[in-house]
Amino acid sequence: MIELGKINSLEVKREADISYILTDGLQEIFLHKKEAEKPYAIGEKIDVFLYDDNLGRVTASTKPPSISLDEVALLDVASTNYNFGAFLYYGMVKDLLLTIDDLPKSHRLWPKPTDKIFVTMKNKHGRLFARLLSRYELKTHLASEEELMIGEFYHAFQMYYLEEGIVLFTSLGSEIFIHRNNYREMPRIGQKLSVKIISKNESGNYSGTLIAQKELMLDKDANIVYQYLLDHKGIMPFTDKSDVDEIYKVFHMSKAAFKRALGHLKRMDRVELNSNDTRIKKVN
Repeated sequence: MIELGKINSLEVKREADISYILTDGLQEIFLHKKEAEKPYAIGEKIDVFLYDDNLGRVTASTKPPSISLDEVALLDVASTNYNFGAFLYYGMVKDLLLTIDDLPKSHRLWPKPTDKIFVTMKNKHGRLFARLLSRYELKTHLASEEELMIGEFYHAFQMYYLEEGIVLFTSLGSEIFIHRNNYREMPRIGQKLSVKIISKNESGNYSGTLIAQKELMLDKDANIVYQYLLDHKGIMPFTDKSDVDEIYKVFHMSKAAFKRALGHLKRMDRVELNSNDTRIKKVN
């Protein structure tokens, strides 16, 4: 039985002017001679990838695809069509469709050609489609062991939109969260961005920024306090009136240093200082 979206071992049944006709003993499959590696003999067994052509017919290719059924890969965006979605190149004559259902509602956030998106391949009623995985599914599947260095820049691709920020992945599969205060404009899905790593928490999750360091201009202590806010949903019960011991226990700095850090963040218009808490100032 043939398997669409996978490599199949089929027998050459006969040769036509522009193609070979392959079979698994039950079905006949078209292999265009442009898709053949060499001339084949009748009865020869060959390995081919099976996909659906523009008319929905099962078609063979000897060229290796960039992705197979149920696999995950980072694919190039070939084109977009607002009526259908984004077409992704995966090595076949026909591109793989990522439908409207998996794309942002705003066309401004749709990918452009040469952007890259992590997708899986699915067979739906005999047609192959690209599908986005959930954030958890993608992170679990990629399970990257890449080590990113604090303060260094890395290229990563925009993948997920959250209420509190965005989530990017490097080509090797490392996830990077960016708080909404750490970017100026919402990037489109699949957009390649240069991200500076600013922290790694106890769970091994990275946070980054898209804002140039000259714009941040935060000193070391201010960065520590600001990152604590990012890791606690933008709010903390510490103020310039907090107890000395509590401040040292959490931030490992003196109260004077903590107050200077808060003052620095306030001058940079990054936080709101209240009587009972400190909050990240929302960007309008």
